Amino acid sequence: MNATCDAGEVIDRLKMVVGSKSDRELSLRLGYSTTGMTNKRARGSVPFEEAVAVALERDISLDWLILGRGEPPPGLGEPPPMVGVTRPGELQQEVSEFVSVPLYDLQAAAGNGRLFSEERVKYTLHFRREWVNQEGLYESNLVALEVTGDSMDGTLQEGDTVLINRAATEGDGVFLLRLGEALRIKRLQRLADGSLRLSSDNEFYAPEVVHPEQLGNVEIIGHCHWRGGRVY
Repeated sequence: MNATCDAGEVIDRLKMVVGSKSDRELSLRLGYSTTGMTNKRARGSVPFEEAVAVALERDISLDWLILGRGEPPPGLGEPPPMVGVTRPGELQQEVSEFVSVPLYDLQAAAGNGRLFSEERVKYTLHFRREWVNQEGLYESNLVALEVTGDSMDGTLQEGDTVLINRAATEGDGVFLLRLGEALRIKRLQRLADGSLRLSSDNEFYAPEVVHPEQLGNVEIIGHCHWRGGRVY
């Protein structure tokens, strides 16, 4: 173990920066199995490559991150709700403090077929169970997707990850819906005459109104509960 570069201390500073509460969470966040960082800590193996990648991504000092010199960067906030990603074929380990949510291929799901089928899963996202419970969500109701297009610019950017709560289909807000054979994310407003107003947050796109006699062509799939920028 290096006297000026302690593996455990580097791992602890990485956890501070990415908002992980444990070595297990950090491992998932960095694309390892759940024991990856624990094993590095036990061996005294400093995660240099990971530290460099995080420092470049977050624009923080490697002197502090690796050597502990200077002050920690400002603005180290609350840990994010999403802690990691696994892809099809990668080993997924069941961990009680995480909730696994499938992210589906939105393009492949367009049309009249079964929307949430196993072959359409692109990734599996791992969220903190504590956060899921605090938000009043249930694992069986959750799916995720990646935003395509620019119609919701200002709220959702292309490539953002969106967590959909399929149990929430009432009220106004931003929802995933199927209109005919097309899947869309729109801001919904229920009008007094029973119509639905579908709006884009990008002012370039004009709103649409679905009248009561046309509502049979609309399926409201779920509410867009959370968004996160692409990190994988």
